[in-house]
Amino acid sequence: MFCRNCGKELIGNPEICPNCGARPMSGTSFCPNCGAPTTELTEICPKCGARVAGKVVEKAGGAWMPLTAGILYLVAGVPALIFGIVLAVGLGMLGGLIGGLGGIPGVGTIMGAIAVPMIIFAIIAIVGGVFAIRRRIWWLALAGSISVFLAGLPLILPAIFLGIPAIVFTVMGKKHFK
Repeated sequence: MFCRNCGKELIGNPEICPNCGARPMSGTSFCPNCGAPTTELTEICPKCGARVAGKVVEKAGGAWMPLTAGILYLVAGVPALIFGIVLAVGLGMLGGLIGGLGGIPGVGTIMGAIAVPMIIFAIIAIVGGVFAIRRRIWWLALAGSISVFLAGLPLILPAIFLGIPAIVFTVMGKKHFK
């Protein structure tokens, strides 16, 4: 480390420079090479010509949240989509084959009332998951996380264990979206 006032090299971590008496770190930004005071926008030190500004590093802490939320969307959305399609198509055919469900009025309506919204919410969840993983369009990612919760409601466990954390991670990771 160098004194920002006289430029002499300082040994250890002194509170004042033994040569000139200045406090070595009383400013906010200094050249790492010569210790000259610089501004936060300075790229090259005017005193020694050393490069002051380096690569801008993304702030750590929380950047994993959108990625985790996106994975939760996909883990819950794809099975919900498959289950919704099976519910809409498969049980309708199964009911016709067995004949027991075919005689009960309103079974097809109930199956459709469960399956169609589940398929729609699962598709929104998958699209939102892709946008969350890419950290783009926060409101669409949030809609996807809410859709994960709604698509998983007929299955209960995905709604609780995947939908709620997906919503929390999306809201907490908002600042990491572009």
